[in-house]
Amino acid sequence: MSELILENVIVEYPNFKLDLSFKAEAGEFVSVIGPSGSGKSTILSVISGLTPIKEGKITLGGRDITHEKIQKRHVGIVFQDYALFENMNVSKNIAYALKFHKMKRKEKKETKDLLLSLVGLEGFDKRKISTLSGGQCQRVALARALATSPEVLLLDEPLSALDANLRRHLKDEIRKIHDKAEGMTTIYVTHDIEEALSISDRIVIIKDGKVEMSARPEEIYQHPATQFTASFSGDGTFLPASLFSDNENYDTIFFRPESVHMTESPFHGDFKMHLCLDNCSVLSTEYRGSRYLVNLDFRGHLVKAETTDIPNKKIVSVYIRKPLISFFKDEKLIN
Repeated sequence: MSELILENVIVEYPNFKLDLSFKAEAGEFVSVIGPSGSGKSTILSVISGLTPIKEGKITLGGRDITHEKIQKRHVGIVFQDYALFENMNVSKNIAYALKFHKMKRKEKKETKDLLLSLVGLEGFDKRKISTLSGGQCQRVALARALATSPEVLLLDEPLSALDANLRRHLKDEIRKIHDKAEGMTTIYVTHDIEEALSISDRIVIIKDGKVEMSARPEEIYQHPATQFTASFSGDGTFLPASLFSDNENYDTIFFRPESVHMTESPFHGDFKMHLCLDNCSVLSTEYRGSRYLVNLDFRGHLVKAETTDIPNKKIVSVYIRKPLISFFKDEKLIN
């Protein structure tokens, strides 16, 4: 099992600088997420050895791979566009990854068959790449990346070109494959926060080439360390502290829609334990299957609330349990 550590890694381009440190524990499934141009794919390129770094150090299982050749890093990578060889069938695409490994023909065949079974493509070995669907191509790319038993598997937005239903299915399959390959660390770049929250052991949020927050999904969602993390990791409401007090300890509060309770009658609960927003105007409702997302106006500020029922009145009150509220000062969490 191999721990991956990036220490003070710097990559510079004319209009961009990557400057970060983070650690992936051995066997962890880590999702890297951030806005377009934040440096997500560059991180994978650095780990794989495709992009040299200006400063810093990369270690894998305690082994310094900072300047190691690509072939010796024990890293597998799956690109967004699959990068399969169209002139080869499925079997030969996978075998290509084994060409530099001394294996007998029987051992190679057994390895290919095992990998095809692992990604759910038994019997596809002679199929041409051009006859496969996008999801099947992605599975072949996964099998090829796994062929050399990498210590780290790098996935660069592998599901972004697929439809929503197939994305959900393959996301679960990728997690299963990770779990079956015991000890392998996976770094998964995605632009989909819901995907990242559901599949990851850890999430690394990147902004402008730097780590904004690195933590377990529950911590990212429930206790975001910065205002950017809060807004980027799901729906929520920001309100200025000046609406409630002149307390200088914080300047912004934040809470999730599911933390908001809506009432069409006056609130008679414990005001010490709740923040109450009276006379909110209902702006719109969005049906989300089992619940509704209600957009409200409170003194000119947008408030998002989740509810099982559509409000009957245009003016409602809402209350939020104070332990579920995050307080920010200078865009950083203070509680």
